[in-house]
Amino acid sequence: MKFGCCAAALLALVALSTSALASPSDVPVIIWGKPSVTYVPALSQYTTAEFAALLESQTDAGTFTVVFAEERLSTEDLAQCKLKTQTCFRNLAKVERKSYLPSVQEPMATFGGDFEDIQSVQLAGDGSLSERIVPKAGSIVVVNLSGDDFASHDALIDGLYNRLRAEFPNLLAVYTGKTPSFRYSSLIRRTRQAEPTVPNDVLQIPNTFMMYYEKFEAGPVGGPLTAVVFNGVTKEDANSSDTTLQVNLSGPAADLRINFALAQGNWQIMGVTYNQVPYYLRHRVDINQHFSYRCNDMRYVTPDMKNEIVLTEVQLQPHWQKQDEPDFVKFGDAWNCVGFTTPGILTGLFLVFIFIFIGAYGITWMMDIRTMDRFDDPKGKTITVNTAGD
Repeated sequence: MKFGCCAAALLALVALSTSALASPSDVPVIIWGKPSVTYVPALSQYTTAEFAALLESQTDAGTFTVVFAEERLSTEDLAQCKLKTQTCFRNLAKVERKSYLPSVQEPMATFGGDFEDIQSVQLAGDGSLSERIVPKAGSIVVVNLSGDDFASHDALIDGLYNRLRAEFPNLLAVYTGKTPSFRYSSLIRRTRQAEPTVPNDVLQIPNTFMMYYEKFEAGPVGGPLTAVVFNGVTKEDANSSDTTLQVNLSGPAADLRINFALAQGNWQIMGVTYNQVPYYLRHRVDINQHFSYRCNDMRYVTPDMKNEIVLTEVQLQPHWQKQDEPDFVKFGDAWNCVGFTTPGILTGLFLVFIFIFIGAYGITWMMDIRTMDRFDDPKGKTITVNTAGD
């Protein structure tokens, strides 16, 4: 059946399939086998309908179309897949006259539908086919490739294409994928879109307290820890004042109480109680009242050093609201729990100073070397230096 005769039906199928999908997938397409080549800019994007129209322009009533379809394929695979020092697609790279479309929206939808002239077969790793392919004018066969061994697929495609080409010269070959192997939606930053001031899962008390954590665990020191989730936070008015603040974090069978104090423009963590048991932080938290505190591994231990609680990727900040101040709606600048100097930095500085001292001492010695103005000639008269005063 001629490809052009069913183009309208294929385009209708394309319209239905693309409208049903909320986020279309773009994959690359390589077309070869015909003397005419379509050159497109590298950043051009083809819709499924445009791709179907392009195929229609490349075929006629006597064309046999074979489609090699990967399960997952992206432009990064074509560019980055290497076999030792050579590309995985050595045979495809040798094809001189080919059309490369870097971004096509669901090209496999063009070859869908229940048409008598469309055949779908599976190509095994040993080169065998699930069904025998009989080339004929106006027909389409989809060869499905499984796995991600692109170098092996390239060799199988080259062998099958050459065999079909020998049987039926009027052949058009298409290489593409069903879905992309890379996802870009999470990496794209939408323009003119305001970022939220705080994450949606932040525990907060309006104008009083704000806290975000990735994971909270409790258990014995050095033993397995149990993850705990807090779903609410409240202010303890009885233990709060203009310079103090107590917040209670509550969850299923869990209760965490944190006491803060404000003194001389800095806020401090004065105490932490988990399930009525006091815990103590090994490192003191004492930072500017306008800063938030952030730590990737915040640990509290009991006085007997038997149990501990761990806050992973935590950021918190208490706030004492004053008159004429703007509302407390986002974290202040983060003060990280990592110190400015570490043992490694101190060791490196010590070694640098040692090398500087040795180098300076050696240069001083070399600069102090003096040579004589004249040297004795063993065959001549001995040089006599008169040291007596005038």
